[in-house]
Amino acid sequence: MRLFNRKTIVKFSIALSLLFIVGCSSQNKTSNNSVNKNKNQANKVNSNGSSSNYALKNNVPESSEKQKNQNNALQNELLESIKKFAVQGKIINCEYPVKTTNVYSVEEKWGKADSSNWVTSAKGMYSTYLKHSVIFGSNKGAQVFEVRSLDSKLNKISLSMVKEKFGVPEHKVLANGEEIIGYVVSKEFKILFVFPKPTKNVPNPFMRHYSVLYPAATVNSMANDSGRQW
Repeated sequence: MRLFNRKTIVKFSIALSLLFIVGCSSQNKTSNNSVNKNKNQANKVNSNGSSSNYALKNNVPESSEKQKNQNNALQNELLESIKKFAVQGKIINCEYPVKTTNVYSVEEKWGKADSSNWVTSAKGMYSTYLKHSVIFGSNKGAQVFEVRSLDSKLNKISLSMVKEKFGVPEHKVLANGEEIIGYVVSKEFKILFVFPKPTKNVPNPFMRHYSVLYPAATVNSMANDSGRQW
């Protein structure tokens, strides 16, 4: 009876060992199959170009290009406004046009200018209103003949953008580290854009400011002065 029990126990132990080995082998096979399946799925995703890393990597230039297009659209819209108001003798964000505005009427509403200086080469008194980002040029009779915009939005408009919108400049001057280009916008009014002088490192600079000019109001027939053309 003892012998029988001992043999039975040995056989039972061997059977359990075999069962354990088979179970582990099956489990490892299942695990390996699962890993391989996941790898195949990952490879499939990558081959389709839709993995998260791939999308993230390629969305950067797409987003950048979209932002660039949006910025270009905004600058083009701003240039459209500049052109539209210039025909009326006005600059953007200012209700006072050249020709029909007297500088005293501006003072009544905006108060005294932050500074006023006579500029001989420009043929007039230049009154600066920093709060409004505007400078008025007026003759000795206080008639406004030039209105200049210092709006910060102009600093995002490049030289090439202006030339693309307005065409080949009818006036161009390089002086004091600046490039000034001008266009005739109507029979009476002209427009001047001022940029830093282009360089090898910065061939396409951004605008500093621009102004609308009424040349006729710079003429002084009493002094035999034919006034400004630009």
